[in-house]
Amino acid sequence: MQECSFLRLLDMALIHKRSRRQNWSELPEDVIRLVLGRLSFSDFHRARAVCSAWYSVWGECVPKPNQVPWLILFPDPKQCRRSCMLYNPEEEDKVYTIQDLGVDPCLASCGTWLLMSDTPLSLYLLNVLTLERINLVAIESQRYQLFPEPPRFYDNCPGRYFASKAEMIGFPTSNKAVLWIDEKTKDYEVAWSSCEYKYTFSCKKRDHVWHRIPPWVGCSDMVLKDHKLYIYSADGFIRISDLSGEFPTKAANVNPYPPFRFHLGALGPPFRFHKSSSYLPDFIDWKTNIIITISGDVLMVATVLKRDLTWHFRVYKFNSANNDWEQTVSLGDQAVILDLGITVPASSDIQGITRNSIYFSGLPTSQKDVFVFNLSSQKIQRLSSSYISSIPFSDARWLFPTS
Repeated sequence: MQECSFLRLLDMALIHKRSRRQNWSELPEDVIRLVLGRLSFSDFHRARAVCSAWYSVWGECVPKPNQVPWLILFPDPKQCRRSCMLYNPEEEDKVYTIQDLGVDPCLASCGTWLLMSDTPLSLYLLNVLTLERINLVAIESQRYQLFPEPPRFYDNCPGRYFASKAEMIGFPTSNKAVLWIDEKTKDYEVAWSSCEYKYTFSCKKRDHVWHRIPPWVGCSDMVLKDHKLYIYSADGFIRISDLSGEFPTKAANVNPYPPFRFHLGALGPPFRFHKSSSYLPDFIDWKTNIIITISGDVLMVATVLKRDLTWHFRVYKFNSANNDWEQTVSLGDQAVILDLGITVPASSDIQGITRNSIYFSGLPTSQKDVFVFNLSSQKIQRLSSSYISSIPFSDARWLFPTS
């Protein structure tokens, strides 16, 4: 409907409202529908709380596509505050309080859903807006089938590669996981990797068991996109499994990617090894992540925190012409969301996110904070909201609501 028609309807509705002293719940449904159709993604979801009449019409409308990831901050257990905070970068300096989601660790996110763990072997899905909960198949019931023996890959393997400081020093990292869910049908796919046993498993809606995914050589990182699971293995290889069928299968008979191994020496001097161990005194932390771009290309991102508290990033893209990984300094009109393992659109007309940047929330063995690293300027800054910096939190997760 044209803008003039919308204004005329709204004017008539307000005249009707003033003449009868009615409230917003008595606006004509056509007017409510037109108002909802012009709201931003976040305002659209808030509008359902106006009243029952608006909620009824809201359920029949489709929101504008959301283009900006949100950030959820989990409360510090040492603080009295139990509620979580939600931040939308489109609305600077505004942080919203959402209901208490408990103290269970969050392993992954997709849309408005979180993958949570109430025990190491018990997972469930939780919607941050509605608090709807979906319990997954209990891993405990398959313990002896899924974990027969810890793998012996690390005992004698010249190809062993440490993708992070946490792996090198045996830091007790959390289990890794990824999630995909359809917001409407609630069909879902979950992949989960045990940090203790180094195996990776998958489970889908209507599955009654978890399926083990080869190879059994440990998972340093993984991303799930378009039903394909990309596993960055402990030997440096990227292996792809297809989760769209009844059982996980190899997406290709031939691995299109050679091993990727980032070496700290790529940052240049100073680079020192401790005389009696593999301890690296010049580096506080480092980690390597796999990223899938909007177009489906694979990137590798190395994150390094040096002793002088400077952050360094290296982004590598696979060049099929010479079958090698090459460093790139430009993401174009995209930004990397490191927690999600993806890139998102970041053109100049999208407010709230900076192009050619990397958004991340610290590393496992370093401080917890939320940062933006600009690849063009090679500079880092904390997320713009000053309110976020003043909130003590235990963890931060990026969400990318789409519907």
